[in-house]
Amino acid sequence: MSQPLGPAPGFRNHPDHTINITPARARWQARVGGEVLADSEAALVLHEARYAPVVYFPAADVSFDRLAATDSKTTCPFKGEASYFRGATAGSDDDIAWSYPDTYDEVASIAGFVAFYTDKVTVTDEIAQ
Repeated sequence: MSQPLGPAPGFRNHPDHTINITPARARWQARVGGEVLADSEAALVLHEARYAPVVYFPAADVSFDRLAATDSKTTCPFKGEASYFRGATAGSDDDIAWSYPDTYDEVASIAGFVAFYTDKVTVTDEIAQ
């Protein structure tokens, strides 16, 4: 991982936009079918503006042997450039997860963490399991 990218340019144009990152207070898992893609007691929860909270898993707790990188890339003016993954055994090319390898200063704590699309992957805490 490299150094943070500097201040996020999105906040210059949208100073009222908020992003808060907090430690998750439980063990979290991400699954497709019976396959566990991530399992962590050190996840982070990103709360951004009016969007639903997103759980980010530390890379060390993600089963990258069950994911395959895709060519997809997007840029967020608040977080940086995202890289995407599909399920390696799912038989689909759909992106199911993303990561910000390098981030802007304001969200440096999620650099290298992985988040999953909750409409494609079941993301639950230990209480919900």
